[in-house]
Amino acid sequence: MNDRPPVDPAFRTGARLIALLAAVAAGWLAHDVLLLIFLGVLIAVVLSFPVEWLARHMKRGLAVLIVLAVMLAAAGGAVAFGAVKIAQQADTIREEARKGLQSIREKFEQVEGEQKQQAQPPQGAAETAAKGVIGLFSGLTALVLVVVLGLFLVNEPQTYRRGLRLLVPPRYQEAFDSAYDQAATGLRKWVGGIVVSMFIMGALTTAGLAVAGINGWFVLGLLTFFATFVPYIGAIASAIPGLLVAASQDSTHLLYAALVYLGVHIVEGYLVEPLVMKRAVKLQPALLLAWQGFFGAVFGLLGTVVATPVLVCAQILTAHLWVERRLRKQPAQS
Repeated sequence: MNDRPPVDPAFRTGARLIALLAAVAAGWLAHDVLLLIFLGVLIAVVLSFPVEWLARHMKRGLAVLIVLAVMLAAAGGAVAFGAVKIAQQADTIREEARKGLQSIREKFEQVEGEQKQQAQPPQGAAETAAKGVIGLFSGLTALVLVVVLGLFLVNEPQTYRRGLRLLVPPRYQEAFDSAYDQAATGLRKWVGGIVVSMFIMGALTTAGLAVAGINGWFVLGLLTFFATFVPYIGAIASAIPGLLVAASQDSTHLLYAALVYLGVHIVEGYLVEPLVMKRAVKLQPALLLAWQGFFGAVFGLLGTVVATPVLVCAQILTAHLWVERRLRKQPAQS
């Protein structure tokens, strides 16, 4: 016989509210770590494509080791191939971009009649260099940790899924299974499509800028490759350095660079997007831009990077758990 007095509903509600607020506060304090964990999940999704294929013919652990070896070999080859060009062209891009910005600044100063001294004190330059070195090592450390996390996740994905499932009450486990499968499938489709888009856009930009004679075309192509991961905003951001470099050369090269970027993004909008991303989750541009702006304002640059895949998962889970299961409605088809 249970002699415990009944729990006051108000106390239960208050305890739940306090627990929710504590969880939100903890999540906010650790938001950088949570975003890095999500990046690790994305890397695991990317690696799952070759690992799943190899795992059909061998043990999964061996497949992960082979993929890791190929990654290290490819990274070494890329460093050997591109280190000299990056070292040369990075200085060129920085100098040309500085010249372009300086030219724009001087024109504004001439119009406004302002004369400002642009020299930076040696102490400020040293402090900036030290901060840059610290930031570089911090970024490399975070990158290594994220890649290692992705390797662990792709090695035993079902183990982590079962661990999450144990935390779900029995009456919600069927909903957890269906939501997990749909979110994983949608995220996998989106990641596969965006990786293909990154290679296509990076290759086209690199080739176009090289043919146009733009200084630093190799590094600018790499910028486009990585920036393509962030739809819309990444396209604009990756074009700005190239246009500044071209403007510092002459007006003809500026026109050539503008035509290259315009042509590449026309190809993206009318060929890559319909053919490569057609099977991925459809994201409305206005919603995506608003979501990217929100994540960027709240979480900074890292938030902007992960905003789109987070929206993919949020859209899938909302449609499945709320619209389908709670409201008993059919989600709208794009």
